[in-house]
Amino acid sequence: MRRSLSLLLLGLLLVGCAARAVPDSGVRAVRVNGADLACRILGRGDPLLLVMGFGGTMDIWDPALVDDLARSHRVILFDHRNAGRSPESPGPVTVEGMACDALGLLRALGIGRAHVLGWSMGSMIAQEMALAEPEAVDKLVLYGTVCRPEGVRRALSRFEGVTHEQLLAMLFPKEWADAHPDVWSRLPSPAVPASAWAVARQREAMLAWPGARDRLGHIRSDTLVVAGEEDEITPVADGLDVAARIPGAWVARFRGAGHWLMYQSPGGLASAVTDFLSATPDLRP
Repeated sequence: MRRSLSLLLLGLLLVGCAARAVPDSGVRAVRVNGADLACRILGRGDPLLLVMGFGGTMDIWDPALVDDLARSHRVILFDHRNAGRSPESPGPVTVEGMACDALGLLRALGIGRAHVLGWSMGSMIAQEMALAEPEAVDKLVLYGTVCRPEGVRRALSRFEGVTHEQLLAMLFPKEWADAHPDVWSRLPSPAVPASAWAVARQREAMLAWPGARDRLGHIRSDTLVVAGEEDEITPVADGLDVAARIPGAWVARFRGAGHWLMYQSPGGLASAVTDFLSATPDLRP
């Protein structure tokens, strides 16, 4: 069952994407915690680390979203260990370990403090980053997020036993997908997709994650929670649960948006993120 899920997800990431292949230029390897992590840096300004979700690689980020963010920030993209252009490395894979890798990457790049945007599994990693080293995480954006282990199990169970077509239908609201049939040809294609083995290890890491619900009150980073109101993978209620537990968290709810919101409205998501990153919500003297 796990292997079939991995292969199904891997196939999803490759569907009809040849027209949006991402260039390989600018990718370099950085040694972090005994592993070589592949990364790319685009733009100028305050650093913004993008943390990819389950089974994805840095190439899966919507190019228009990345370009918009790079107009005002130094955007750092990377592949998790074992995935994409980051070669296989020994040792267990955990959500906390992936957070340690992401923080180590920032240090290796000479970046003491950065904004962090995590999507789906990446949002779980981002939560652990902010809790482990609050001084390293400036503002925090949690997109398609969840904080409880039962929420993670529920999200993963949605994939069990579904057909390829049913899985695709979960990622965009049907009404929107019917009105935008070209979306499948616009999806970016990974230069090196995550292997089924790497995806399986990420899945095991998520299932073993104890969650952060009871610890979120310790997050001191200004936080934005982004939720699609028609997200079938991480329902909007999960995002609201996260936001309610982080002091002063903002919420951006996108109507008619699914889990792959960034492909529905990359400009809208970029605007929400950049507006939040440029705001000064703390008015204390």
